[in-house]
Amino acid sequence: MYNNPYYAAFNPYAMAQQHSTPVLQPQQIIQVSGKASVDTIQLAPNSSLLAMDTTAPIVWMCVSDGVGKVSATPYDIKVHEEKPPVDVESIEQRISNVEKIISELEEKVSAKSYVDSSNAKQNGTKYQPNQTAHADR
Repeated sequence: MYNNPYYAAFNPYAMAQQHSTPVLQPQQIIQVSGKASVDTIQLAPNSSLLAMDTTAPIVWMCVSDGVGKVSATPYDIKVHEEKPPVDVESIEQRISNVEKIISELEEKVSAKSYVDSSNAKQNGTKYQPNQTAHADR
């Protein structure tokens, strides 16, 4: 029957079988409206499907056991957002600003230490740095 050219000309499935081209089945996305809608899904035993929830950003993984009892597990989803590319020049500028601030702080600390030690010498006392922050330990 499949070798008959007239049969193949009028039957598209026979043509597909002759040329080994698979016949694609239609695909779809199951849409549900919340948990109540998910609970009505019936599946063949030992099968599964994904259902998109139209009321929330959730996808439901529905799985049936050997007797056909369906259990559904919700997973949160969100739209994928591309991260902006790293701006190397901006990072270099920020690092240079931090280095500048650190060097200014070091200068202020060393200048204050010099002033405090100079005042202690003038008063005839020995300079001791402020230890109040460590007194609570």
